[in-house]
Amino acid sequence: MGIAKDRIKIPSDVDNYITDELPDPVNESNLYNTITTCMIHDPCGPLNQKAACMKEGKCNKHFPKPFLDATFFDTNGYVCYKRTSTAHHTTQFGQIVDNGYVVPYNKRLCSWFRAHINVEYCGWNMLIKYLFKYISKGADRVKYTIKKQGNTDAASTSVPTATYQGSTNHDCRPINEVQNYLDGRYICSHEAVWQIFDFHIHHRYPPVQVLTVHEENMQQMVFNGESSILEVLSNPYASTTTLLGWINSNSRGNQGHDLTYLDYPKKYKWDKSSKSWDRRVHESSKMVGRLVFIHPTSGELFYLRMLLCHQNGCTLFKDLRTIAGTIYPTFRAACNALQLIGDDVEWLTCFTEAAMWATASQLRSLFCHMLFFCEVSNPLLMWNAAFDRMKDDYMHTVSVQVTDKIVTSLAGIVEQQLLHDLDDMLRSVVPSKSMRDCGLPVLSVYVTGVLQNRLLLE
Repeated sequence: MGIAKDRIKIPSDVDNYITDELPDPVNESNLYNTITTCMIHDPCGPLNQKAACMKEGKCNKHFPKPFLDATFFDTNGYVCYKRTSTAHHTTQFGQIVDNGYVVPYNKRLCSWFRAHINVEYCGWNMLIKYLFKYISKGADRVKYTIKKQGNTDAASTSVPTATYQGSTNHDCRPINEVQNYLDGRYICSHEAVWQIFDFHIHHRYPPVQVLTVHEENMQQMVFNGESSILEVLSNPYASTTTLLGWINSNSRGNQGHDLTYLDYPKKYKWDKSSKSWDRRVHESSKMVGRLVFIHPTSGELFYLRMLLCHQNGCTLFKDLRTIAGTIYPTFRAACNALQLIGDDVEWLTCFTEAAMWATASQLRSLFCHMLFFCEVSNPLLMWNAAFDRMKDDYMHTVSVQVTDKIVTSLAGIVEQQLLHDLDDMLRSVVPSKSMRDCGLPVLSVYVTGVLQNRLLLE
């Protein structure tokens, strides 16, 4: 649910959009019926120890939720909704539930649709990564097999039953799991209706223009596989990219020379049909340019990307290497002249940018790649800047399994687990390295024994 005009700035603003309490059964009778029917978590915990959500005596959804007098944000950016202890409801099975079992909802949406609509507030920038992963994870899938019924008089099931050794049943046929395996996409009824009416799955604002990055004459070309080489080479549009279009646009006139490649989409629009940049009629567009990510081990291409964020008005590739009238032989030398590198600035900038969209496991891999293939002069400085971002998934796993008070005491164990995994990644490459070789914190002897003992871990 988008909130455009009245943005949430303080915790009390959340209460204007999200409610986590039972409505008034007298003044809001229709809404009360919807909430008690669709927005109540099935009683679990002390009310029902045999509920499906109960794992090892605890609800895996953390119900019932604690009572709170006011809404607030915790240290991780998650919102804790207001829940008073005054309201109660008796279910059809005679169980009395309170606000601790109410799922967060929006009053207007539930009043309109009279259905289960869970509404949550996402106000932490790191949670944006989860949202994009969720909508792009793909459709639900199901594994199934199609078999012929061998004996029409047999049971209705089509799955053959296994026979014991020594059985004289010669009608049992072998099962070829590889041949019978089918990987199918599962589409439920409401999703099918949504696609039939061509409704949007999600909306993203502001629009983003992806900007390609490549060296001179090293761009990717897209063409029909049946076309000949001469036809591909004679097609000027096959090799034109947004970067080449930017250089060509600067060559045609003096307009836009004050804009870098990254800022160009703010005043110019990329026309896919003509493969050229056209001046925007309305410069109030909120279009955002995004350079494709280049791994720091890519050499000159990595430094070219850095220059594209600072150089403007370039009409040739060599203009990107020109600083104060001096043409430098490499992109790295030009970055050095602009003081964009040195003291590990380029590596810290790369890691900070990747942390906005990459997962914790991907950041750990990037950290190890930098230690191996990039000339990091101060690995300890890199470690201090990257430590908190590389342990997000560890902290989430621990917080799901234990209480908040124990999570704080286990912070040291989480750090040791991170050191253990990073050390394993460094040692897995030939020639191998270790955390000690890089001047980074090392794993304690005690924790090493615990992490290597499967029995203690279980």
